[in-house]
Amino acid sequence: MTDPQLLGAMVEESAEQDVPGFRKKRDLCRRLLLGGHGVYHLAHYTGGVLDFSLDLLTHESAPVGQPDTDPPQRREAYRRVGAQLVYRAAELSRRVWHLQCGALVRMAVQTRTDLVFCNTTVGGEHVVGFGTIPPTVHGVINPAQASEMDRGAAQLATDLRQLVRQPSQNPGGWLTVEYRQTPRVAGDDIETYVTGSSDPAGILTSALRPSGLHYLSHHRQGEVVAAVDILRHPDLELFFNRGATVTDRRTGYERLARDLSLLALQVSRDLRRAVASEVERLVLDLEIGAIYYYLLAPDDYLFGVCLDQDWVSHADQAMWTVGNELAEFRLEG
Repeated sequence: MTDPQLLGAMVEESAEQDVPGFRKKRDLCRRLLLGGHGVYHLAHYTGGVLDFSLDLLTHESAPVGQPDTDPPQRREAYRRVGAQLVYRAAELSRRVWHLQCGALVRMAVQTRTDLVFCNTTVGGEHVVGFGTIPPTVHGVINPAQASEMDRGAAQLATDLRQLVRQPSQNPGGWLTVEYRQTPRVAGDDIETYVTGSSDPAGILTSALRPSGLHYLSHHRQGEVVAAVDILRHPDLELFFNRGATVTDRRTGYERLARDLSLLALQVSRDLRRAVASEVERLVLDLEIGAIYYYLLAPDDYLFGVCLDQDWVSHADQAMWTVGNELAEFRLEG
């Protein structure tokens, strides 16, 4: 049952050129907004141009916003930021195309108090949402804090695709049957490729498994501390071809990993008019697999890759685990 207070606070606005096909799309967006997931602003774009928006900016659950701004001003700021994120998503989609893992279908951006998502539906259509999450006071940003909203946003993208008879792209891998993580034990036949000077206590290496993270690197002050992968594992053979060899992928990941801290800063700048906090978790969910960025401390971050769409959310959680283990290792040292 919908909370009457949420329903009473909801504001819907359409662009000047409204079309009949928007009605069912608005209905689906309204369902997520009123579902109690923490989403307070949703907007739908075609080619980066606003189609319609829905929000709960006057509800007590929404952030207070900048001083001396009223709801209409904030509403316009969210719409503009959403359009910028759509542009950024299209730019990133082109940037990762050479990895031959398809286009960007979901971008999840997490700060200490917020989740922002930009998900592709069909063609040039995107849905952008802003939501509040329980604040992270200490430690590495935990994706579990935002998982309910993240999953709801992924389901919305799937539902919007189904309106035009398109199958789900399984964003987040959440349509996969429940997965039980099996620990790696001594003697596991997993050939690990390692570069760099330091993988303390084998933390990075032990996080890799065919049903999870496949590539992981640690960066500090612009330098690679360590990079590990299991890209030559037999279970991953089908993800490579003549145009995307293991060597090609490693080179591409090394280049992207160096640039990702700058990309996170650019996204933080994009969000500044709507979200004050710094981006500490960034997920680029592709048609095949995903790429992850986790900020550990200033000038200190993790970069990860999962090639198999089934394990995208599990690899995401593994990134958080590695970040915490590295933090604990530093404290013990």
